[in-house]
Formats: sequence, structure tokens, C-alpha cells
Amino acid sequence: MRLIGEKVDLRPIQEEDLPELIRWGQNRQLQYLMDGEYPQDLGEAHRWLREARADRGTKLLAIVTKDDRLIGEIELVHISWRRRECELRIRIGKEEDRNQGHGTDAIMTMLLYAFSSLHLERVYLRVYSFNKRAIRCYTKCGFRKEGRLRRPNDREHEIILMEVLRSECLPSRSTSPAV
Repeated sequence: MRLIGEKVDLRPIQEEDLPELIRWGQNRQLQYLMDGEYPQDLGEAHRWLREARADRGTKLLAIVTKDDRLIGEIELVHISWRRRECELRIRIGKEEDRNQGHGTDAIMTMLLYAFSSLHLERVYLRVYSFNKRAIRCYTKCGFRKEGRLRRPNDREHEIILMEVLRSECLPSRSTSPAV
């Protein structure tokens, strides 16, 4: 499966992508921005990929430029087929690949897939309150702030909950992603 966006495409993660994903997982700046744990070595990466592929409640895809250069990964996790909802996670690996619309395009492409192909009704995410760039991107993609997960004596690391409903997501492109 390959989902075609305007600036980027989404394709299955391949074995040769794993070393780059590990480097991103070891990047302290990226770790600071992300809520989650990523593989730190090749053994963990192979296990992570194998488990994601086997999990019916996970859709894990690489974000690649039009010339197939890996720049990030995006996933739908905790897919509840009964409640028709899931959590979205995204990571753009290198600073030079951010602020170019790649993340926005990847999210919009994944939302089209979630709502049109998977027939989900709600996609939600979590983001640290200090990550203003990500919050702007998510807002541009139609997500709305719905709540906060507070941490005692640590306002900087509060987590903002955001969501978008199928009925609210009206992207400007076609009603289903190209595959």
C-alpha cells in the first residue's frame, strides 16, 4: 500500500529504513518533543516493526519525499474498530525536513485514509504543551484541543489532547487517498 500526498507519500516501513529510524530514536531533541519510546538498536527495531505489522490495531507507515527519501514516520495506533477511533502519531526525523509542509501533508493523507478507507469516525493525538510548532500543524489539519493531562508541579510538560472528527475533516482534495 502506498498513499499519495501532494508533497509526500506514505509507504510501508522497510528493513533498510530501520537504521535511520534508530538514529532518530537516539536524537535527544526529538526525544524531548515526542511522547513515546522508539527503538534504540537494530534488534529492538526489528521487534518493533514485526509487532506493528502483526497488530490489527496499528497502521505504521514511512513518510517519504516524492523521490522516496525517508523523512519521517506516521502511525495510527490503538485503533478501536468498535468505537471507530484511533490515536495518530507522527515524527519528522531531521530539523531540515520540518517547516516545509511535509508533516501537514502526511497528516492530511493519513486522515483521508483513516476516514475514507478505514471508516473511522474520530482521530485523536497527544502533544506536549510546549511544542507550539506541532500544535499549529495539528490545528491546520483540523484538530481541536479537547483537554489536558496535567503533571503535578510541571506545567511545561502538560500533554494537550486534540481530536478531529470525520464530520469536521473536509480536506480540499479528493474523498479518498490514492493508493
